[in-house]
Amino acid sequence: MTEGQNSVCVFKGSMIDVTYYVERLSELGITSIMKDDFQSGVHAGVPSGSPDLIELLVDMDNAEKAFECIEGLQDSE
Repeated sequence: MTEGQNSVCVFKGSMIDVTYYVERLSELGITSIMKDDFQSGVHAGVPSGSPDLIELLVDMDNAEKAFECIEGLQDSE
């Protein structure tokens, strides 16, 4: 999976939460990527975004299943 027009943000939050959801989605066979604008900016020398706001992206085809998974996990917390 690559970030692009066919990817959808299904969650925004802390690195801990995003990492947890990445692992749960992976168990369902859903490939995802984390987008961290803050760290990308730091590496480029131009920090932008928030260090606590990581985006979790999935392919558009898997977005509905990913939303349902994340919502179910949040409801069980």
